[in-house]
Amino acid sequence: MCRLFGIIPRPGEPLDFSLVRSFRSLAACGTVCEGSEPGHGDGWGIVVWQNGLPVYLGREPKDASKDPEFEEACDKGESINVSSPLIAHLRKASVGLKIRENTHPFTMDDWAFAHNGTIRRLKLRYTTDSQWFFESIVSDSKKNGGNIVDAISKNVKLIREVHPYSSTTFLMSNGKEYYAYRDAAENVEYYTMYYAITRDAFLLSQEKFFEAPWVPLDNGSLLTLGEDLTYEVMPILPELKPRVLSI
Repeated sequence: MCRLFGIIPRPGEPLDFSLVRSFRSLAACGTVCEGSEPGHGDGWGIVVWQNGLPVYLGREPKDASKDPEFEEACDKGESINVSSPLIAHLRKASVGLKIRENTHPFTMDDWAFAHNGTIRRLKLRYTTDSQWFFESIVSDSKKNGGNIVDAISKNVKLIREVHPYSSTTFLMSNGKEYYAYRDAAENVEYYTMYYAITRDAFLLSQEKFFEAPWVPLDNGSLLTLGEDLTYEVMPILPELKPRVLSI
């Protein structure tokens, strides 16, 4: 179980790290599935982009609500005046050791990825289910000429057909394009995703932890966002047409 948060600032606008600091509170009190203690205190990570590549401002297998390095990571982002997209993640461990290598977001080439959910029956030895999911998407996009939406659709359908899973909900970006997907096979009220448009940024979050004009993303839907902040919300099912929107 995890919580995901993304910020895509308007071109030229700096990231608002006060929002990232607010997100930190979910490490202590964030919503969880029924039967679990509130909070996501088993790790945290923050990724931004510099010179076209994902860069960690911080990533630790620690409780963000108590870890001073989280504040240091936000201070670092402000000091270098970051204006790229951001992906932040808070972890509540269900599968895998509480180590940095298992702490989201993960990076590969110019991509970063954070996932909330568990994909079962993978028989993995040297990687996690989330890393396998991420690397499969990136690998398939390279094979199909860079069409990331087709790669996402292929992998989501494969998981649905072959692997029991709780959720394949994720945030993913290469610093130019941004993708948010919501797919809950169980605990639908927990595996949520919302987006909001503000004066300074486009926001994505699994939990409404501050006031904003939040819009829920339907289960099974993919949101794609370009550099000009034009976005689409589409069901993964190919026979349904997307909605094209602009802010």
